[in-house]
Amino acid sequence: MIERRLIHSLTALVLVLFLANGKSASVFAAVTADKYTLVYSDTSEPGRGRLQAEEMARKLLAATGKAPKVCADTVPVKGSVVRFKWNEGLSPFAYRITPSRKSTTIEAGGEWAMDHAASALSQWIAAGKSLTSYRADRSLEGLVLFPRRNDANLRILVDNIWDYSAETLPKAWEEAGIDCRDKHRAPQFAQLTRAYMPDVLALQEYNLHMHREFYSLIQAYGYEIAYDSGDGPWNNTPIFYLKDSMELKEVNYHLFTPEQWCNAGTKSFASAVFRHKKNGRLFALINAHLWWKSDKAQPGSTMARAAQIRLIMAEAEIIRQKHDCPIFVVGDMNSEEPSVPIQQFIQEGYVPCYKVATVSTNHDNGHHVCSPTEVGRRESRRKSGTREVGAIDHCLLYNAKTGDEVKVFDCLQPYFTVLITDHYPNLIDANLNAR
Repeated sequence: MIERRLIHSLTALVLVLFLANGKSASVFAAVTADKYTLVYSDTSEPGRGRLQAEEMARKLLAATGKAPKVCADTVPVKGSVVRFKWNEGLSPFAYRITPSRKSTTIEAGGEWAMDHAASALSQWIAAGKSLTSYRADRSLEGLVLFPRRNDANLRILVDNIWDYSAETLPKAWEEAGIDCRDKHRAPQFAQLTRAYMPDVLALQEYNLHMHREFYSLIQAYGYEIAYDSGDGPWNNTPIFYLKDSMELKEVNYHLFTPEQWCNAGTKSFASAVFRHKKNGRLFALINAHLWWKSDKAQPGSTMARAAQIRLIMAEAEIIRQKHDCPIFVVGDMNSEEPSVPIQQFIQEGYVPCYKVATVSTNHDNGHHVCSPTEVGRRESRRKSGTREVGAIDHCLLYNAKTGDEVKVFDCLQPYFTVLITDHYPNLIDANLNAR
């Protein structure tokens, strides 16, 4: 009997020691949420730690009724600490969580990764567990991160992706230690696509070199290109669609002429008509990139863009007469909204999506500095920071029917996009009613 009790006691002791050294026993050293201090770098932009720390504090307050303190790294802190650290040595979609006796460090290569890590830690702390044994080394690559709203049935993603097809690095980028070549940018554009999983993707400045790096990556996610250039003129403004949700009914490609307004065959538009597989609705999308120079640099440029828009409007009218469906017109128009070219759209009943979005919208002008001579920076050189005056990327809706609704318009600005192109991606979530 004594031996049996001794065995039971030893077994219990071993179990306690085992649990105390593993994740399951972290409750023995648990710290309540209000005992943590979340520390971010005072020199980083908000999305590189501060916003994540503040969101983590809000989540913990909602889950536990107690909130941790949030402060910059310039403030002395004591006790249990979670530190947010930007690590450019990691991919934009990777994060690492490393614990020590008194602190836990989140290292991330991008906002999405840091968001994900902070959310995971919030759940861990809210469950009453200690962070001393929480380790992670993960990537969000290949994950759908932002599914569309339940009340929207169509998602469109639009982006000018910067035609830099050289195999050499510009001096400024080489000195900064950042690679802007297609083989490094293509996976980031692919993950942007995967993160949002649009039904339709419209790109501008899409060259054959990028196509060879990018297309197979999104094909793996179920995308098809609507117009394959084959041996003909290269389509610099392609449209891709998700085969599971969309059926392609027809497609057209138009290269602007004459060459003096075409910029080596890069200025064009593509149009496609789709049938929504779930509700049968038809809709069209026209993706365009117009002539780019100012009148000062090349006299007649504004009216050249105006003429190119008349061709787009003619294409839209043909589609309207044939299918009587909603038509989205998107792309880099190289013209502000008050200008003569864009006013042609407005006066004919095309409505900017950012103005009619019923749930949320974004009025940012959508641009920043990025070029071979300058590594991407947040600053914009447009005449205004607002869409109405400063934006040259436009997303418009024409011939919408009763019940059709743009729910969300967003100008996506995660930091990794600053280093891959000078245009922020635009997102449209819409609902097309069954008819």
